[in-house]
Amino acid sequence: MSTFLLRSSRVIALAALLINALPVIAPAQTRWNPADSRSLDRYIVQLMDSAHVPGLSLALIDRNQIVYSQGYGLTKADSTQRVTAETVFDAASLSKPVFAYAVLQLVEEKVLDLDKPLYHYLPYPDVADDERYKLITARMVLSHRSGFPNWRKNRRSRQLPMIGTPGERFGYSGEGFVYLQKVVEKITGKPVNELLTERVFRPLGMTRSSYVWRNDFDSDFAQPHGESGEPEAKWKPVGANMAYSLQTTAPDYARFVLAILNAQGLQPATVRQMLSRQSRLPQRFLGSDTLSTSLYWGLGFGLETTATGDYFWHWGDNDSFKCFVMASPAQQKAVVYFTNSGNGLSFITDILKHCIGGEHVVAAFLGYKSYRNETK
Repeated sequence: MSTFLLRSSRVIALAALLINALPVIAPAQTRWNPADSRSLDRYIVQLMDSAHVPGLSLALIDRNQIVYSQGYGLTKADSTQRVTAETVFDAASLSKPVFAYAVLQLVEEKVLDLDKPLYHYLPYPDVADDERYKLITARMVLSHRSGFPNWRKNRRSRQLPMIGTPGERFGYSGEGFVYLQKVVEKITGKPVNELLTERVFRPLGMTRSSYVWRNDFDSDFAQPHGESGEPEAKWKPVGANMAYSLQTTAPDYARFVLAILNAQGLQPATVRQMLSRQSRLPQRFLGSDTLSTSLYWGLGFGLETTATGDYFWHWGDNDSFKCFVMASPAQQKAVVYFTNSGNGLSFITDILKHCIGGEHVVAAFLGYKSYRNETK
C-alpha cells in the first residue's frame, strides 16, 4: 500500500508542479535566475521520488532576498491536497535557533546575562540533587554545553540527570532549552509563545508560525509519514516547547534566516557572536569522540568552515518530519526545506550541492542514511 501511495503522489506532484509554484521574481542583479526554476523543480521531484518523500516545501535566499519558494507533492500520501508555500510543517529542532534569536534580544536589553548561571534566575527542582547544574548559563544552553542529556529517559519523570560538567564539551540537549524557556518565562512574565510572537513572528512577517497549534493551520498542514510511507497522526502542540514545537512554513523560516543575514532585530555585533564558535563538534553526531576540524556550534546554530567559506546550519528531526537549513553570510545565500517524511534527511548533500553549492560534511556528521543506499 505504501509504495502505491507514494508512487501515486509523485504523479500528482508532477502534474501539479506549476500550480504549486510561488516564484518571487528577483531583480536582475541577483544570481538566481527564475528560468532555472523548472530544472530545480524536476530535480527536487526526482529526489522525492527516489527517497519516497510525499511532500516537501523549499525556500531559497540569494543576495539577501527570498528569490524562490515552492511546494512539492502532497500534504498526505493518500490525499489529493498539494503542498504549497503556505503549508505548515513541523520545524522540529529548527525551533531552537528562533528561540536563541529572542534570547539574544533579551541579552542586548540586559534582561538576561549570557554568562550568569540560570540558577540565579530560577532554581530547577528537576535536577536539584546535582549541584553542577548551578553552573549552567544561557551561553552553555545555546551552544549545547549544558551537561544535560538530549532528553530524560522517562519524559514523565521529574528527575533529570546530569551526564557531564556544564561548559566542558558539546552535548546536544533539548532539555537545556526547556530549562532556559522556563527562565525566560520567569524573567519576562509572559508565556513564551506570546513572547516569540511579539519579538519574532510579528516583526519579521512570519504570519504562519507558532509554537502552539492555531486553528487557521487546519486548512493547510502537512501530515507526517514514516520511512515506509504510511501516513501517521499529526501532533498539534497545545503547549510551547522551544526545543521542537515550532509550526511554520518554508517562506516564514526563510524570513527568519534573512533577519540573521541582515542583522534585523539584533545588533550586528550580536549576530557575529551568535555565529561565533562556542563549541567544537565531533566528526560524528553519535559514536565519535574525534573532534571535527570544520564543524562547530554557535549560539543557536551549527557552524561549518569550508574551502568556499563559512556557513551556519541546523537540522530538524521529529521522527516523521525532517527539515534542514543552511546559509552563507558571505554569499548572502540560504536554502530552507521541510518534509513530511522520515526519509527527509536522506538527500541533504544533494539539496546543498544543487541549491547552495560547495562541499559540506554536515550530512556525514548527522549520519542519516542516504536514499542512494536503500535497497529498491
